[in-house]
Amino acid sequence: MSQLVLESENEQNLKLIKELAEKLNIHCRFVLQKTKFQKSEQDEINDAIEFVKSFSQETTSFGDPLAWQQTERQERSLD
Repeated sequence: MSQLVLESENEQNLKLIKELAEKLNIHCRFVLQKTKFQKSEQDEINDAIEFVKSFSQETTSFGDPLAWQQTERQERSLD
């Protein structure tokens, strides 16, 4: 038994190769390799902001404090 390894980023080419292999009665399987995702500087900044927010806004017994305060102030009349 022999193996052939092909690398391609074009999905259409892989489909064509698979069809050809099936016509030739060759067993084939495709393995997708995970590529390392590199975060941009802005993504890292956003992640840091979300991390800090997660500690600064702890939920309380009545839920989100900011939403509760906004609701309470809307319901009061200014008379």
